[in-house]
Amino acid sequence: MSIGAKNLDANIGRVVADRFEVKSLIGSGGMGSVYRARQVGLDRPVALKLLKEEASWDPDTVTRFHREAKAMSLLQHGNTVRVFDFGQTADGTLFLAMELLEGETLTKRLNREGCLDPILAIRVVQQVLRSLHEAHSKGIVHRDLKPDNIMLAGVDGHAEPVVKVLDFGIAKVFEGENQFDQLETQAGTVFGTPRYMSPEQAQGKSLDPRSDLYSVGVLLYQLLTGVPPFQDEEAVVVMAKHIRDKPEPPIKVAPTRPISASLNRAVLKALEKDPAKRYQDAKAFTKGLEACVKDIEAFKSAHTGVFGRSRGGPPKLAIAAAAVVLLLSVGVAAWVLTDESPPGEPAETAGPPLAPTTPQQELPPPEPIASLLETDPPGAEVVVDGDVEGRTPFALDLVPGEDLEVTLELEGYETVETVLAAGQERTIILTELPPDPAETTRRRRTRRATMAAEMAEMEAEPESTMRTDPYERLDY
Repeated sequence: MSIGAKNLDANIGRVVADRFEVKSLIGSGGMGSVYRARQVGLDRPVALKLLKEEASWDPDTVTRFHREAKAMSLLQHGNTVRVFDFGQTADGTLFLAMELLEGETLTKRLNREGCLDPILAIRVVQQVLRSLHEAHSKGIVHRDLKPDNIMLAGVDGHAEPVVKVLDFGIAKVFEGENQFDQLETQAGTVFGTPRYMSPEQAQGKSLDPRSDLYSVGVLLYQLLTGVPPFQDEEAVVVMAKHIRDKPEPPIKVAPTRPISASLNRAVLKALEKDPAKRYQDAKAFTKGLEACVKDIEAFKSAHTGVFGRSRGGPPKLAIAAAAVVLLLSVGVAAWVLTDESPPGEPAETAGPPLAPTTPQQELPPPEPIASLLETDPPGAEVVVDGDVEGRTPFALDLVPGEDLEVTLELEGYETVETVLAAGQERTIILTELPPDPAETTRRRRTRRATMAAEMAEMEAEPESTMRTDPYERLDY
């Protein structure tokens, strides 16, 4: 005897708060379950989130839930899932009624495709950032950004799926609670998901919008390379890596992916350990990514049929062309050899002598193929045979088989010698030189002398004329 769905989940068929009829289970997570439901009065389909029973045990948790749910209901951006209603049932269950979305989560898309085209990845992330911009302006920090909380939804009037960010502010409701497992990584947790946590979140520090931007950086890293920057079977190890380890540049993790140097820098900037070194708001992050899009599109336009191929060797078209030339050359040689008579013997003729033949037409030389050399950071001098030919990014056309030996020089970085082949797109990551101890000592002495002079000048000023700290008025 088969067991029906209603027997598997007691909530199916239930009418929550006298107005939401539960139809079917959509999914479950660390904080509760989401159901497809119908709002009875309006006959409107909704997604109904029922939080776990433990959430109602603590009065402070219930208070925080109502506060955060109210704030979420004020979010109106098209890239944010709409909250229609929220509250608590007579038996204490906390619920959220949201717009019902048809589509797939970013997790499902990644499971199917592994990673996304860089421009598509940027467009997805930019929509996430637009959603965050509104939330951050209203004082809401998401705290649990991850592929599970990003929906690629079909929306009327849009040919392409629209990004929708889910679960705004819910993680904050449970901050400080102990009844949930903070190391849960698959279904989501009230403290955020370790794989996408900012260093300050992993340390339990107070959070601001820049924590969300770090999580977006992790997400973008995964969309480009197919893997997050830090992985381990133990969640605590992943959290420790976020705190102390420097991520491997995406361009090294996925060398065959068309990740430009500018995009590589943008991702690493978002993943800075110090929030002050990251993008300071979602708008700045969006603008930085837009510049990367322009770089990629311009490069594709200038290198049609080449961009996106595996780096490290000539493209297949060039190899095929070289093979054709070789085969034709062998054929001509064979024809010449078989037409010759043995040495010392006259050539046999049949009938009258043949008219003089036209000289064999030479094959055209192979066509040059566009090539590109980039450095991270950019701006390195490209030196060929002792002459500076330009600075990176450096584009030129090369004939297959004629490799170009170059030297890359940039002040403050190690000099690199490399070879560029026809059709290659290479990005060389330059290594910064250690500071000169003598120069460092000189700068420190100069700073000390300057500070001493400023202190002496301040002490000499009358107390009434000394300026007060302009930041004293700030209470945060």
